[in-house]
Order: sequence, then structure tokens, then C-alpha cells
Amino acid sequence: MERADSVVSEESKIKKKAKKPWLKLLIGAGVVAAAIIIVNQTGLTEIIQPEKLQALADQAGVFAPLGYILIYIVATVFGIPGTILTLSSGAVFGPFLGTLWTVIGATLGATAAFLVSRFVAGDWARQQFAKGDNLRKIQAGLEEEGFQYALTIRLAPIFPFNAVNYLFGLTPIPLGAYVLATAIGILPGTFAYSWLGRGGTEALAGGPPWQLVGALAVLALLSALPIAIKTLKSKKANG
Repeated sequence: MERADSVVSEESKIKKKAKKPWLKLLIGAGVVAAAIIIVNQTGLTEIIQPEKLQALADQAGVFAPLGYILIYIVATVFGIPGTILTLSSGAVFGPFLGTLWTVIGATLGATAAFLVSRFVAGDWARQQFAKGDNLRKIQAGLEEEGFQYALTIRLAPIFPFNAVNYLFGLTPIPLGAYVLATAIGILPGTFAYSWLGRGGTEALAGGPPWQLVGALAVLALLSALPIAIKTLKSKKANG
């Protein structure tokens, strides 16, 4: 009886976790919609113009992307969520260059955190994750699937990005494989958020919302990816 109850409890937890990405996406869409209404009603559309933001970036020249990359590296090392930065990169640099600069900054920051965890502050990092079993799960996944598992975690983030940087430093994964998995894995999500930043800016400025809708659709697909991967693994294990 107790075993059956624990199985039901575990299934309930999995269902709740599956709903969270969609809930976050709906909340994000609601916030964007509210922001568009507020900006249009308060006359801020004259200030928030993609062309003006692009002109500011062009005036700063090479210092704009370099400064952005440096800020992203520091934020990643100190565990500061980079969502706002990624959205800003799309608004300022456009979705493609915004994606490029963000992937560079996030990968370098993730690599720095990895090296700190592996060579400088390993004991501190272990203490941070001592209470949970995330480190054990990642180590087991790497032993079973190697690079593919690392890529899956980056592509469909099962654990928070900044935490994983330090967790990977405590595992035997080679530095090159870690860097490659990070750079490739974060690419789709980074583009989606950069595109959302540009689409949101254009919508706020009174432009057509098609880019905003497209970015939200991509984010919806990425939110469903962890569930799809888990389902495929479950079928593979049972089949």
C-alpha cells in the first residue's frame, strides 16, 4: 500500500513539473502583453524604437558587443539569471547578432564557472549541492550517455543554467566536450529569447506583432522539449 502511494506521489510530482514550463510561458506572455498596453497608453513608443536602439549600438561600435559579453560573463559566474540580458541583446543588436553575442558571453561565463568549480572552489561547490541529488544524477547521466547527456541538459534545461555550470565542474567531463555542448545546446533558446526581445520592442513601438508571436511559439516548443525527451527515453527503456 505504501509503495503504491509513493508511486502515485512520484507521478503527481512529475505532472506538476511538466506543467511548470507552460505556466512560465503563459506568465511571460501575459507580462509582455501588459507591457505593450502600458507603453502604448503612456506614450513611451517614441522612446522605445528598434531603430534608435540600433543607432545607439552602432555609435558605441565594437565596445557595445564587447561590453555586453563582459557583463554576461560576470553575471553568469556570479549566478545572476541572464534572461533580461538575452532579451535586451535582441532589442539592441537584433535577433541574430544578439544570439551570437549572448552565446559567446554565456559560453565563456559558463566555462569560467566550470573552471572555478573544478580547480578553485570545488569544496564550496560540493557544499552548495550536498543536500540534493542533482550532482549524482548528472554524474550518472554522463557515465551512461556522455556528451549526448550534457547536450540534452543544455538543449532542454532540466536544471538551472547557472547551477549546472558549477555542477559540471565537479564531474569528470572533459572541458572541450563541456564547452561544445554548452555552445550548441544554448543556441535555440538564446535565439528564441533574442527574437522575443526584438519582437517585443517592435510591438511596443507599435509595429506588427508577428515576430513576438513567432518567438513565443519557439519558446513553447522548447518548453515542451524536456517532456518529449523524457517520454522518448521512457519508451526506449520500456521497449
